[in-house]
Amino acid sequence: MKKYRIRWDRLAMLLAAVAAVCVAIYYIIIGVIALGSWLLSLFGDFNLSSYMPKSSERKEMPKHVTEQQKAEAMKMTARIDSFMVLPTRLEKGKIAVSIYDLTTQQQIYSYQADKLLTPASCMKIPTAVAALKILGTNHRMRASLQIRGEILRDTLFGNLLLHADADPMVSSLSSLTSKLRKAGVKHIRGNIYLSLAHSDRLVPHPTAKSWDIPFNKTPLLLKGEGIVRRHLMACLSADGISFKRDNSQRPKGKYRCIANVSHPITDPMVPMMRNSSNIMAETILFHLDHKKGLIKNNQTDYSVRHAHETFWQKVFSADTTHRFNQFVFNDGSGLSPDNRLTARALTDMLRYAYSEEDIYNYLVDYALASPFSERRGSLLTRLSRPEYRGRIFCKTGTMTTRGISSIAGYLEGGDGHWYIFAIMNDDSPVAEARMYQDRLLKLMMK
Repeated sequence: MKKYRIRWDRLAMLLAAVAAVCVAIYYIIIGVIALGSWLLSLFGDFNLSSYMPKSSERKEMPKHVTEQQKAEAMKMTARIDSFMVLPTRLEKGKIAVSIYDLTTQQQIYSYQADKLLTPASCMKIPTAVAALKILGTNHRMRASLQIRGEILRDTLFGNLLLHADADPMVSSLSSLTSKLRKAGVKHIRGNIYLSLAHSDRLVPHPTAKSWDIPFNKTPLLLKGEGIVRRHLMACLSADGISFKRDNSQRPKGKYRCIANVSHPITDPMVPMMRNSSNIMAETILFHLDHKKGLIKNNQTDYSVRHAHETFWQKVFSADTTHRFNQFVFNDGSGLSPDNRLTARALTDMLRYAYSEEDIYNYLVDYALASPFSERRGSLLTRLSRPEYRGRIFCKTGTMTTRGISSIAGYLEGGDGHWYIFAIMNDDSPVAEARMYQDRLLKLMMK
């Protein structure tokens, strides 16, 4: 009888090939889902206005709650409760749900809503709302070139000053230097100074991974003073402006602006909220801290108590249901795995945003992800059916290495009520947690 010997090297190759095929199939499925979502949006958004009522229309709620509306809210509570008792492979102790009915103005469902969990990128919600409230929706981030001295013929005898907020939308200073050149300046004899709101490189919180904010993707004005100075000198040279240091020039008088550029704070907030940009979130957090006078030496400092934490402590000061002293606001993006919030806190933060008309309208009309066209953002492969368009506006959060997934936002239920929801999953397979969240949200919208 012939004996067979196991060839371990061939078996290993076979297993590797099977694994490669499985991975390929997985990515093909994801690609097909994404393509289907894109095609659905492409051919379904010609009459977008039919899916998107104006913010003011969505905001109008009845002054008096009828018995019928109360009954509908009770039915929604029963539907959610029937879903929550269904068996799931997710660990029930690591799930938190909070749902508030805006129409009847009451909390209709809570499941471990006060359990402290890691919010991941849903941490951007308290950052965005605090920044919009403290600074205003019309606040602008500015950068300018200012001169002190006099211009004789084509030469500035004096000082040139770059004064700039940490505006992440500025990718080059060439627009400023070209305006200086158009003002007739070809030579600078004096000194060049920089006054930057953020003089060092932006880095993530120490508890996060150092590569979470890669240098090559960091905006110019957050790469550090040395790089900004070199870039400014290169732009001056490219515009034909020469510079010669002359310490004998001691001009008197005040600096006067000769070129400026600005962007509304809402510009970086769109990629921050819709596409979950961590860099934009940290930029807005430190810009807010800078404007509140909390930054020392204009450098990254995570040891200070950030402005958004102080803001929410004041908002929640009269609400004893929140254990605010146990909340953790390590950063503004959610990169820190040590951040801690509750599902109830997220819904109450969105309730506060709802009470501020400008903030609510901006979040719903522009910033939050929604499953249609250019608004998909982090919902690229989720909730893409046409019947969900204009009915859900949300922020998602994911931390794959920790098995964390969260989602919070505004939703129109199948009963016509508008709801605020927050669902948090901790220590769970992210794909299964997302499916769980989507099933619950779809149930509410049926």
